[in-house]
Amino acid sequence: MIEEPGGHVHWRVGHHADPLCFPPADLYEFSHRFDDAHRRFRTLYCAALPKTCLREVLADFRPSLSAVARHIGRYGPEAAADVPAMPVTAAWRRQNVLAPIILELDGPLVDLCDASVRGTVEARHADVLAEHGLDHLDLHEITTHLRSVTQTVAAGLFDQGVAGVRFPSRLDGEPCVALFEGRGELTVAGPCEALTDPAPQALSTVAREWRLEMEPAARVLPE
Repeated sequence: MIEEPGGHVHWRVGHHADPLCFPPADLYEFSHRFDDAHRRFRTLYCAALPKTCLREVLADFRPSLSAVARHIGRYGPEAAADVPAMPVTAAWRRQNVLAPIILELDGPLVDLCDASVRGTVEARHADVLAEHGLDHLDLHEITTHLRSVTQTVAAGLFDQGVAGVRFPSRLDGEPCVALFEGRGELTVAGPCEALTDPAPQALSTVAREWRLEMEPAARVLPE
């Protein structure tokens, strides 16, 4: 296998017992962006920056705008500040860590951030795009919830021997990587960062940006 060009350190949020493992196959729903449309392989995700990694994982913790609007509609504009922040629970903070990793690839990494690369992929899957009423495979199509499109793209790349794809985060535009199962592995590049108290700067920043309430979480040391 070869390391990702440049040997850059990436980051992944995962369970403290093994932050680099795939979810159990019997529980896997193949619902992620670049899972195989034919269910032949799962995907592991990481990001170039710790904050991007945490944004991707905590995105669903953000307050719903529709819920906020209903609250304001019922109680008036002055009640906007009373909408409770969603909690990042103590259990979640104890169960997960932020892991620095190196990608070791058994095949090329396709950069979907590159317009010329997307153009080649677009031509190969023109029929699928047309079926969904899409004229092009732009960043919007890569980063939205069009799983039938992105999973078909992933399946086609896998058939060509590709190990994974680089793509922009839908939340901050920074690079992320999806590794195809069986086409490489992630290795830990240093000590994992606990997400317990004191919270790492990246976690504090994301929680502040999105008005998330972090429940106190003392670190549990092994006996």
